Amino acid sequence: MAPNELFEIEEIKRCRFPLTPAGREKAVREIINKARLNTKFFYTLKETCGILHCSYDELLTLINRYRLDVVLFLSAYRVPWWDLCGYLLDPEDDLEEALDEYLRTISRRKAG
Repeated sequence: MAPNELFEIEEIKRCRFPLTPAGREKAVREIINKARLNTKFFYTLKETCGILHCSYDELLTLINRYRLDVVLFLSAYRVPWWDLCGYLLDPEDDLEEALDEYLRTISRRKAG
């Protein structure tokens, strides 16, 4: 590790960038096309992490906060295609991003 570096360079290369709006639309189109062709209706948690560009822990947080539904088949969890598309097209996500941007622009009051 280089001096004055917080993370190793190899770890930085493995980081995933968040989905862009164009990436979301592309993912939704692919999911819907697979469902129309009757080839894929349910996605594993690992596939879902890849589609959403998130870690396994972030996915479990989404599931635990009821933002993403899963179905239990025997002992395997699967994410249905309609819920995955609904999450990708969720307008609340845009509202959260707008709120975060607004909060970053507000100057903080000094405690005094």
